[in-house]
Amino acid sequence: MIQMQKKRKNLKKMKPKPSKSETKSFSLVSVLKSSAKFVLLFKKTFIVWILINFLFLFSFDFIPNGWTNSLSILWLILYYIYWCVFIRFVQKHVPYFSLIRIFNGLIPASKIMFINISIYLVIIITPYLLMFMGFDGKFLEFFERYMELIQSHHSLPGVTLFYIFMLLISPYTLIRPYLAWISSLVGKSRSITDAYKRTKGNYINFILCAIAVSVVLLLAYYIDTAYKTNITIYLMSIFSIYFNVVFINIYKIFYKSSRH
Repeated sequence: MIQMQKKRKNLKKMKPKPSKSETKSFSLVSVLKSSAKFVLLFKKTFIVWILINFLFLFSFDFIPNGWTNSLSILWLILYYIYWCVFIRFVQKHVPYFSLIRIFNGLIPASKIMFINISIYLVIIITPYLLMFMGFDGKFLEFFERYMELIQSHHSLPGVTLFYIFMLLISPYTLIRPYLAWISSLVGKSRSITDAYKRTKGNYINFILCAIAVSVVLLLAYYIDTAYKTNITIYLMSIFSIYFNVVFINIYKIFYKSSRH
């Protein structure tokens, strides 16, 4: 009997302790399904959120000159507050309207904007820097073609290449920072670096998630272009709500047991 107890103690010592930096993963299919079930379970509530979202998107068309109008700033502030309240509501963090959390969320939100604007500027400026460094000849031909492609941002090749590039880097520039934003709204870590550490090893999963979002946008764009409709605003009203629930569920996988 004593020998058996000693063996059990030795086995316990031999068992590896779970690492704090243990890599977590998720199944996109499972998250999409569970999110759809959650939305359908509380469909009446989510219909209200969808209608409010639609009113926001619809009202923007009535702002003269769009983003160049100062009224768009007021619209953007109200729309940002709407999403802050929505995130806290889905996660049952009362009070749903919290000025402290809204201001905390501005830090990762501003970083998301800074990261993506910086990348866009790098794409534009880098060829000029290379040319000033003395590259000539064949590079000059490449530079001319490159600038033609950049300037033809409305053309299919320009849009496609830029979109694919942004899609491939989205786990670093959008998705992980977005998880940090969700975390900040419920009083946890707002560090984007922390989000990178928590979600390491999930690049492919995040790419698939970005593709799932993109498919909806591309489908809406195709229908609008081919049939001269305005279905994008309706799909965005619905799927922006749904995919935020998806990201909240992904967030819970990586932040669930966190004390930060």
